[in-house]
Parts: sequence; C-alpha cells; structure tokens
Amino acid sequence: MQEKNLIELIEYELTTFIRRAVYLDNSENKIGNLERSAYLLLRQLDEFGPARVKELAEAFKLDISTLSRQAAALENKRLISRSSDPSDGRVSLFDITTRGKQMLQTDKQMRLERYHSMLKKWSSEEKELFGKLLMRMNDAFID
Repeated sequence: MQEKNLIELIEYELTTFIRRAVYLDNSENKIGNLERSAYLLLRQLDEFGPARVKELAEAFKLDISTLSRQAAALENKRLISRSSDPSDGRVSLFDITTRGKQMLQTDKQMRLERYHSMLKKWSSEEKELFGKLLMRMNDAFID
C-alpha cells in the first residue's frame, strides 16, 4: 500500500475508533458510573498523586477554567479533596479521596473486563504491539 493510502487508512480507523469509544461512553452500554472526564482525572490523581489545577489542565490539554469546573464537580461528590500546597499556601492541590479511589477501582475493573472481552481473540503479542502503538500515537498528539 502507498504511504498516502496508509495514512488515510490510519486516519479513518482512528476517527472511527474514537467515535465508537465516545458512543459507548454516552450510550446505555456505558461502562461504570463515572463520566469519562471524571474517570481520567481520578486516574491521573491516583497514579501521580496530588496536583495543582494548572498541572492537571496541562496534562489533559484543557484550559484551567474547564478543569476547575470538572474538579469542583468531583469535589462536590467527595471524590477528590482540596488542600493548600505546602510550597505555596495560595495554591490548592487536588487529591483523590478514599471514596474516589473506590469508585475509580470499580469503574476501572469494569472497563478492563470489557477490553478483555473485546480482545480475547488477540494474541499476547498483538495486544502488546497495539498497546505500544497506542502509546506512540498518544505521544504524537502532544508533540
């Protein structure tokens, strides 16, 4: 296949993949109880620890006001907590709460089960290659 056709194939398949993933997140077949944005924010805090709003906004390529609204919603649900940054008391840090960790773990397990089911016919090598290629693609989006 020619390079142009390969790029067209990747663009089409990636666009279709994203559309289907968003559809599943918004359909009656939605996985778990957390919205996608909440799930990602909780995963970030769980994996990397407390963070400032600015750091979170940069990690997700969102403006600070959007991330602040998302964080406020999670704070109202007691899934994250806010505290003063010890290095600068004027700045707040967000961290995942015990309740947030529990909800995250429940949703994460449900998501993993769905992906396990979707990929059950794939070999270990195919899954490994796909994971590595997705990581490269995600990195390319922010380079």
